[in-house]
Amino acid sequence: MQLGRANLVTLYYEFEHESFRERNQPGDPASNTVVDVAASSHSFYVQDQLRFLNDRLQLSAAFRAQFFSLRQPEFTPAGSTPYVGPFDAPPNAYTGDGSIAYLFGTGTKVRAHVGNGYRSPSLFERFGSYYFFGFNALGDPRLRPDRSIAFDVGIDQQLAGNRIQASATYFYTRLQEVVGFGVPAQPDPFGRLFSGYINTGGGLARGVELTVSASPVPRIGIDASYTYTNSDERTPVEGVIRSFAIPNHQFSLVAIARATRRADVVLTVLATSNYLAPFFSSTNFGEYIYRLDGLVRADIGASYTLPLAESRSLRFFGKIDNLFGRDYFEDGFRTPRRVAMGGIAFSF
Repeated sequence: MQLGRANLVTLYYEFEHESFRERNQPGDPASNTVVDVAASSHSFYVQDQLRFLNDRLQLSAAFRAQFFSLRQPEFTPAGSTPYVGPFDAPPNAYTGDGSIAYLFGTGTKVRAHVGNGYRSPSLFERFGSYYFFGFNALGDPRLRPDRSIAFDVGIDQQLAGNRIQASATYFYTRLQEVVGFGVPAQPDPFGRLFSGYINTGGGLARGVELTVSASPVPRIGIDASYTYTNSDERTPVEGVIRSFAIPNHQFSLVAIARATRRADVVLTVLATSNYLAPFFSSTNFGEYIYRLDGLVRADIGASYTLPLAESRSLRFFGKIDNLFGRDYFEDGFRTPRRVAMGGIAFSF
């Protein structure tokens, strides 16, 4: 709804339904177990965007409310389930978001943003199970939701007749509480000894992101970014507070060359510093923490569009990932070297 020239209001409603059915079949039909549960939610959202001083000052505020309902789970056979009800739906979620920006006549924009986040635990995180000499629980119906708060401030600058755009941003994110997977506190009412979904303290991530977008000559565009992230866990794992799988330094480059109106080539380069990853040991039911080398990877892709008629065309495309065949790992797992793909798209 446009309420005057400088005020835009957005209203939003969402209905979401989720169902989960899990069957464990160990081979003996008499030992089969079934979990059947469903949940729904209603979300209401409103945002107000305001512009003042000939659109140089821009303000935005938003609020979202989400309400949950839970169909009581059914367990078969009922006598073997480790879960005992009745069970409550997740608590109502209320989140807000606000931002402000000011544009100067020099092509400079300063901006700030703050908001909080919420994620309801999934049905599997609450009621998941597995079969091992009986019906065993992985989930916890009492789980509290993920909650987070974040803010960022930054500056954007246009240069060289808008052919170059540079920006710098400081960001801070705090995960106040999250759903994790680990060793439940003992005694556990669901009989979980070594593993299951639990609430944990979350962590902090703060850092700086620098980006530059440029079009030095027609038909060529370059986007480059560097991010420094200092990410720590509030609850140490094996005496380590540094977050897993998040490198401190990351650089990316995307170059697009439009050779003709019909053909283009894209080169992507990604480089990161080292990171930590946990490896689970089946012998002592513990974890070992390893420091893995960062990755340096280049991908290249190209496409060509062949017009067939006024409203029909064929687009031929291809891509090679990890162009130089470098060895690297993702979350501790070795990845393939070169991967190629290609295809044809028909538009009409």
